[in-house]
Amino acid sequence: MGPKIIKKKSFQLIGYRLPTNLYDEQEREVIQQTVSRLKSISESIPNKVGQDVLVVHIYPMMEQFNPFKSKESLIIGYEVESMNNGPDDTGLYTIEENMYVNCKHTGSKSDLYKTYDFLYNKWLQENRLFPLGYDLEVWNDKSESNVDICIAINKIS
Repeated sequence: MGPKIIKKKSFQLIGYRLPTNLYDEQEREVIQQTVSRLKSISESIPNKVGQDVLVVHIYPMMEQFNPFKSKESLIIGYEVESMNNGPDDTGLYTIEENMYVNCKHTGSKSDLYKTYDFLYNKWLQENRLFPLGYDLEVWNDKSESNVDICIAINKIS
């Protein structure tokens, strides 16, 4: 199934925020360690909606942004029903209601960038949409998997 436009209501995450760069292998290691750390405290997080770990990529709003060269920020967390206090070293984050292009990447995790490249550099332009500076995906540790991707969008008038 191809990309489709959906509306997601506002939701909250409890987790960690960290700067990263998609091209840097050391930072990929930090992401994996952060996911592992989050999973290790999973039982102490109140009001979790499910067991999925969400990764929100936040990009600087600038022309000619390249996620492989420019820094971005990540929020790695669990969706929660309400903003109660989580474990001491976690943060509470709200993702506002928005329209998204939703697409499922199927196949090798090492090819995930191809799906993002298609969405950002072809599909959004062809459909007269522009990204709002963040996207999210459901984290999957497997090398061959389905990854659900949502890119926050707005329509060009």
